[in-house]
Amino acid sequence: MYFGADYYPEHWPRAEWESNALLMKEASINVVRIAEFAWAKMEPKEGVFDFSWLDEVIEVLSKQGIKVILGTPTATPPKWLSDKIEDIYMVNEFNQVRGFGSRRHYCYNNSKYKEYTAKIVTALAKHYKNNTNVVAWQIDNEFGCHDTVRCYCNNCLKDFQGWLENKYKSIERLNEEWGTVFWSQTYSSFEEIILPKYTVCDSAVSASGLNGRKRYSHNPGLLLDFYRFSSDSVVKYQKLQIDIIKNCDCNQPINNNLMGHFNQIDYFKLGEDLDFVSWDNYPNNEWGQNSMFSVSMAHDLMRGVKGKKFWMMEQQSGPCGWNSLGDTPKPGQIRLWTYQAIAHGAEGIVFFRWRACPFGTEQYWYGILDHDGIPRRRYKEIKQIGSEVERLSDLFVDSKVLSEAAIIKSYDNLWSHQFQPHNEKFDYNSLLIQYYTALGTNNINSDIVPYNIDFSEYKLLIMPAFNLMKDDILQRVENYVSGGGNLVLTFRSGTKEWNNSMTIKTLPGYFKELAGVTVEEFDSINFGREVQMFTEYGMGKVLMWADILKPISAEIIGTYASDFYEGEAAITVNSYGKGKVYYIGCDLEQEVLNKLLEEIALKSGIKPLIPNNIEGVEVVSKEKNGRKYIIVMNHNGYEVEIHLSGTYKELISNIDIDGKLMLNPYEVAILETNVG
Repeated sequence: MYFGADYYPEHWPRAEWESNALLMKEASINVVRIAEFAWAKMEPKEGVFDFSWLDEVIEVLSKQGIKVILGTPTATPPKWLSDKIEDIYMVNEFNQVRGFGSRRHYCYNNSKYKEYTAKIVTALAKHYKNNTNVVAWQIDNEFGCHDTVRCYCNNCLKDFQGWLENKYKSIERLNEEWGTVFWSQTYSSFEEIILPKYTVCDSAVSASGLNGRKRYSHNPGLLLDFYRFSSDSVVKYQKLQIDIIKNCDCNQPINNNLMGHFNQIDYFKLGEDLDFVSWDNYPNNEWGQNSMFSVSMAHDLMRGVKGKKFWMMEQQSGPCGWNSLGDTPKPGQIRLWTYQAIAHGAEGIVFFRWRACPFGTEQYWYGILDHDGIPRRRYKEIKQIGSEVERLSDLFVDSKVLSEAAIIKSYDNLWSHQFQPHNEKFDYNSLLIQYYTALGTNNINSDIVPYNIDFSEYKLLIMPAFNLMKDDILQRVENYVSGGGNLVLTFRSGTKEWNNSMTIKTLPGYFKELAGVTVEEFDSINFGREVQMFTEYGMGKVLMWADILKPISAEIIGTYASDFYEGEAAITVNSYGKGKVYYIGCDLEQEVLNKLLEEIALKSGIKPLIPNNIEGVEVVSKEKNGRKYIIVMNHNGYEVEIHLSGTYKELISNIDIDGKLMLNPYEVAILETNVG
């Protein structure tokens, strides 16, 4: 198993490279990622390539048994190149040029920049294709970071028009799909089509909404297609580099480091051309703290992108931020976060960064070592982790997370909800996290999957707020349920067609027969109002949305207890073929949802991994070659007692556990389940 750090030798004197490599080896580090921001050092002048320093550091590392992941440096085009290409920079929706001074300062659709991208990647690939110390490639770095997916320059306008012509074939069909007859927005040709820039009815600044403002006026079909096009532009730019590397006869696998819940790129599409995906995880930073289930869901999403193992390419190893710092990781937290990643499918762990940099924008971003390079507590903790991972590597590599439930994520639906959220308090990704949390709280694993896979391996499938809908998705879901699967639908499902126009079908649209209900009307709950609802699992508050349901064939299992729809159906269950469909017509408080999903899971044949639910404790089930084990993680800053059924072998300490497990703050246990 690869265990390593992100290393920037260009930031440090040559005389320190050997001592760095020795310290890495002592911590069981066997891989580093390098060079992803070093274009100016690789090509200091146009056409003058210098890889000698890179050759030297790779050789220094190899003497200590350390391999490298080599990054293409296209996230940071150098100043000479930025000056040469006049229109290289992105343009925002206010027609402001986003110029030099940071990183990611380029437009994906700039043909000149693509030419220079091809030159540097070709030179790099040809130079290192036979180097056995290079074990993988990374394309660019964090595509989309700093709101760099959607560009409004003339290059993007031209490419967007071509993208639309390729999709719709005729301008008449586009006008029909978008409904441009509304407000006389009909286009006569593809050359007339605009980008959704700032216009009348838009607010220039907003505390919430999209990219710091709210869009009120643009055609929803135009907006959705522009978001799809922008995401596809990133996918296309990535493929340009992948094809070059492969055409240079490089046999090393290729990855890209994603950003978890980042929402501007369709990660399922981005992952198609990659050999594996990695991602960058900072649970506690300048901008906030992530809940344990938010992090776990991001891990499971990364695993779901390709349905297989992933890497952590940047795992937090110190306090971090750009202008101020988040909390310092407490003793044991770095180890906990590492095992959390491994539990959910990570087969490579790379910590960011080896040593804090004394200059530049990220000088507050601490790593394994502080600025002075002296090993301290965090280094010792990572050294401990490295020793354990080295010993347990065979258990983790090629293991499988055992999930009987899955949650469907759709980027098309995410984008549609972003610019028309139905209610100002609604957030699609937050709803997914809420349902994921409900399963996790009940010690139930779940996968995060796209809508176009075979669902048959799951006993329970959840489609929160799946609003955009089309026939082929319906067919797939119908086959799943009629074959014995259990499906959960929620409010704001099926109200739109795939082109982002409202459906004229009776709500919930395509889901009507499956759910066995109609939505008679609904209530968007605003301005501090609350509605009471009742299920056999207790009373709860509805704070955002209420679908008022009329059962056709469904059974009522939850009702509203206040407002003008008191006594009307809020939650239903319908038998369909051999399976069941649950329709949850309102938002629920987390505690109520936890209890509801616990019951739904049990009725779907899913049992919790351990019998008792303890706040702050996470459990993941894994299997390799018939050998099953569970990883139990205490995210609390205090000791917890966990009651177990049966006898287990704890694999880190190699001791037997009978009936009761005590976990210290941020402690981890790996329990083999086939003992006794």
